[in-house]
Amino acid sequence: MTGKQLRKSNGIAGAKPVLDTFLGAGIDVADAKYVILGVPFDGTSSFRRGSRRGPAAIREASQNIESFCLLEGIHLDAASLPIADIGDVSVRPRRVEGMLRSVETVVAQVFPSRQAIILLGGEHSLTLGAVRALSHDILVLQFDAHMDLRDSYGGTSYSHACVARRVVELLGPEHLVQVGTRAVDQQEYEFAQAQGIRRYTVQDVEQLGAGAIAQRILDSLPRGLPIYVSVDMDVLDPAFAPAVGNPEPGGLTSLQLLTILRILAPRAVALDVTEVAPQYDQGLTALCAARTITTFLCAKKSQPR
Repeated sequence: MTGKQLRKSNGIAGAKPVLDTFLGAGIDVADAKYVILGVPFDGTSSFRRGSRRGPAAIREASQNIESFCLLEGIHLDAASLPIADIGDVSVRPRRVEGMLRSVETVVAQVFPSRQAIILLGGEHSLTLGAVRALSHDILVLQFDAHMDLRDSYGGTSYSHACVARRVVELLGPEHLVQVGTRAVDQQEYEFAQAQGIRRYTVQDVEQLGAGAIAQRILDSLPRGLPIYVSVDMDVLDPAFAPAVGNPEPGGLTSLQLLTILRILAPRAVALDVTEVAPQYDQGLTALCAARTITTFLCAKKSQPR
C-alpha cells in the first residue's frame, strides 16, 4: 500500500488516516518503531494563521526530497526505517484544551515500546499535550526564536506563547533547555532568570559552534534521562524558513539545527516540528521541516544512545 492510497483504518482511537503519509509510510503500528502523528491546529495563533495546514505540507515535502541522509557519519535511508504514519488527531478549530487532550490520548496509546514518536504541527501549543502523555522524567529541548514563557496570552493560558511556561510548571525548570531564543518579553526574561532556565542564544551557537552546544547539553544530562525535542520552525532565520507563524530575523541556519539534532537525537524519545504555515512561501519551510525529521530519524537509528 502506497502513501497515496486512502486509508480505511489505523486502529488508533482519536487519529484519522490521511491520503498522503510521511515518506509514503504505511499505517500499521504493529512493527513500527517510529510513529508519525499530525496535529492540524492553529486556534491560538496570534500573528499569521495557517499552521493547521502544516502537517499536510510537511508530508508532501517528505515525498519530494531524497530520504537518504548524508550528514557527518550518517549514511542511512529514512524511508527504510520501520515508520508508521497514523494520520492526524481529530481537533476542533479554536478548542485548544480539546486539542491537548486529543494529543495526550493518542500519544499515550502509541508511545509504549516505540523508539520515538514524531508530531507534525500545527502550532506550538501541541507540545504540552504530548509531554503530558510521557514520563515526567524527561528533558524538553526547545528550539525556538521565542521563550514561550508567558503566563497567558490572547485570553488563554494554553496559547502557543505559553507552552514552555506550562511545561515548566509540569516538569520543573531544570527539565527545560531553550536553544535559539532571540525575541523575548521582559516578564518572560525575568521569569526565566528567576527559575534558572538554561538557554543558548543564536549568539552562543555562533560563537561556540553548534556541535559544542549539543555536547554541552548532552554532558549536562543525568545518565539515562531521555529528551523530548520540540522544534518551532521560527528558530531558523527567515531566510531558511519564512513560512512560520511568527518569523524573527537573526535565527539559526538549517545546518546548525541539523548538526545539534544529529548529536542529540539518540537520546530523544519524541520530536515535534511546529509552526509551518505553508501559504507564506513556495514550500521551503515545509522542506526544511521534512529534512529536520528525516535527519532526526536517521541520527537516532545510526548512533548508539
